[in-house]
Amino acid sequence: MKLYYLTRSYYPYQKGGGSLMRRGAVKYLQELGWNVTVVMPNYGSSELKIEDNVCLIPYNKNQRIASIFERLGIYEDYLDKWVENAYDYLKDKIQKDDVVFATSGGELGTIKFGSLLKDKIGCKFVVNFRDPLDYSVVNELKLDNKFHVSREKQEYKYLKNSDLIIASSKTNQKSLGSKYPEWKNKIVNNYFGYIAKLDITKFHKKVSDKLRVAYVGNMGDLQKPEILYEIYKKSNLKNLEIFFIGNTKSYKPLENIVDDNVKFIDFLPHEEFLKFMIENIDIGFVSLTSDYLGACVPSKIYEYINLGLPMIGALPDGDGKDIINNNQYGIACNYNDSNSLIDALKKFQDKVFLEDVRNSILDNRDKWFMKNRIKEVDMLLGEFDEN
Repeated sequence: MKLYYLTRSYYPYQKGGGSLMRRGAVKYLQELGWNVTVVMPNYGSSELKIEDNVCLIPYNKNQRIASIFERLGIYEDYLDKWVENAYDYLKDKIQKDDVVFATSGGELGTIKFGSLLKDKIGCKFVVNFRDPLDYSVVNELKLDNKFHVSREKQEYKYLKNSDLIIASSKTNQKSLGSKYPEWKNKIVNNYFGYIAKLDITKFHKKVSDKLRVAYVGNMGDLQKPEILYEIYKKSNLKNLEIFFIGNTKSYKPLENIVDDNVKFIDFLPHEEFLKFMIENIDIGFVSLTSDYLGACVPSKIYEYINLGLPMIGALPDGDGKDIINNNQYGIACNYNDSNSLIDALKKFQDKVFLEDVRNSILDNRDKWFMKNRIKEVDMLLGEFDEN
């Protein structure tokens, strides 16, 4: 039995958290004995490449135009032309006892591809939503008001072929179950966790008389990292030091800030980043600023857990907020509630409270290690053999 892992991105072919997460998932599935072949687009190329266990199938279409066609309903997904190429290549190679595992970070293409293979071959077909399908309705909410044809018909069309649907949040699991109650028994949740456990004992926190809070990652409207700067200014706390780590150069809300207590740091190499965070940061700040995104768990939460960092979250209701608050990993408030966020900053002035929260994270951070989280997936896949 082989497992074909369908994905839009995979490290090192693409950078970023999503591709790293998928690389980690494949690694740990292989360690559990699965014979995994990764199937992904070879972007901007007409060449078919097979490297180790990775099959890169040509996709040389203009993605911007393909995305416009998706919005208008001309394409079902911007990856449609890749799906055609990939299906033609794989349809005679996959066996009936194989597993097709389609991951999605919002795209439909991988799910469509897996469904077509299931129709043709009768293999087992698993859908793994890393994030909800882009522009689908989640708990009666839409991401934004930009025009996009409805995706529910397409979502239903291809999900109905699946043997198992794995969400990455209970919020999305609930949403899918309410939209498609006839499938409730095959919709489950699996938090993916952090990739590689870090030995934080080899690092030493640098002493400071200031509370050091860092925002790390994307700088955009969905995150609004400027929330951290705004609550810092409103708090009038003098012993705070704020760090923004990432590409802030083209993000206007953070332009023209001149403040000795606000530092801007470009992206760091991963090992250097981990060392910096453990040695120089007391609190990790995480934000999402749309109620729709309550169905997403920011990977930064898992990263902060791995680093043993207490958190302040400016988040919608959903799994991210629940993970922080229910496990005493910090304080998460609604992204619009600046007063509560300021109170959180003030609460962390208490060093005993800060240390208690840190200990809460360290006491059970192993349960969020991807190597442990993916055992749930292995168990579910193993049930295919039994049937």
